[in-house]
Amino acid sequence: MTFFKKIARALALTATTLVPATAVLAAQAPQGGGMTGEQMEMVKKDASAAVQKYYQFFRDKNMKGLQKESFYVPWILLTGKGPQNNLTDEQSLAGFEASLKGLLESGWGKSIFTIENVCVLSQSAAIVSGYNTRYKTDDSVMSVGGVAYILSKNDAGWKIVSYSGTQKGKVVRCD
Repeated sequence: MTFFKKIARALALTATTLVPATAVLAAQAPQGGGMTGEQMEMVKKDASAAVQKYYQFFRDKNMKGLQKESFYVPWILLTGKGPQNNLTDEQSLAGFEASLKGLLESGWGKSIFTIENVCVLSQSAAIVSGYNTRYKTDDSVMSVGGVAYILSKNDAGWKIVSYSGTQKGKVVRCD
C-alpha cells in the first residue's frame, strides 16, 4: 500500500472525528481532476504558502495564530502509534504549546520546511511533502525529517487537515 493510500485510508477510518471529507474524496480522483495547468499552479502556490505560513507562526512562537490560521479543527496527526485526533481548539492549542515547550527545552531555535512536491488533488485539496530541518539556537542542525501535509481550502482559505512524519526523501507524488 502506497504512503498516499495509507493516508487516505487512515482519514477514512477516522471519519467519525468529522475530518473534512474533501481530502478523503479528492484522494480518489486523478491529480488535478480536469483542472487547467494555470489552476494547478495556483493550488500549488497557495497550498505551499499555507504550509510556509504555519512554519512562520511556529518560528514566531505564535501558537494561537498557528492553531487558528493554519489548521482546521478537528484535525488528525498521523503518528507511528496511530492517529492522534485533535477535536477542539483548546486541545489543539494545548498540543502546540506542549510541542513548543519541549522544543525550546531541547535548545530549538527555528524550523525550516523545504517543499519537494505538491500533489494537487482538486481545486480545494492538496498534499505538500518535503522535509523539516530543525535548528538549535546556535544554528546547528538539530534534526531533519520528512513531513507530508494534507490541506484543504474553503472560504477560510487553505489550512492543514492532517499531517504525518515520513522518512526524509519520501516524496508524495500523484503521477
